[in-house]
Amino acid sequence: MTSQNITSIASGNYLHPHFVAIMVFAILLLVCMTIICVVAASLIVVIVYILYDFIYWRVVENGRGLEIESDLEEGVERRRRRRHRRVMMELPCVEYGSFGLETTSTECAICLEDYNGGEPCRIMPVCKHMFHVACIDNWLNVKITCHVCRQRIFNLRNDR
Repeated sequence: MTSQNITSIASGNYLHPHFVAIMVFAILLLVCMTIICVVAASLIVVIVYILYDFIYWRVVENGRGLEIESDLEEGVERRRRRRHRRVMMELPCVEYGSFGLETTSTECAICLEDYNGGEPCRIMPVCKHMFHVACIDNWLNVKITCHVCRQRIFNLRNDR
């Protein structure tokens, strides 16, 4: 060793080039690991937030969504019932056996009972099928077609 090297070592100013390279590598490694940890922690926080938000909307808000959907279905059902009531009101009620009755049937196709004289009946305006008032009114609560031929009660032009 030379005297200059001994003096540098004694005073603490001498660092071996490999030692400096190792220290720089270690510092860079720590900085990179810190950045990776911060990014990973941020990703975990974002993933947890997204999962929480997804679960919240699927579980908590879904109940309210079902209520809205059932409200829509109730509205549709209410309109359907109103339309069916309107159809029943527009169908004339006639007495079986009255003069000029345009039907050849002698029994109700719904209850399969014979018509009695003076019994209230409804005749479908398009197809001319006849039914007891109570029988066809129950049918018309569900459908607005003829029970026998499934034809619409009124022409589409009149059924608005």
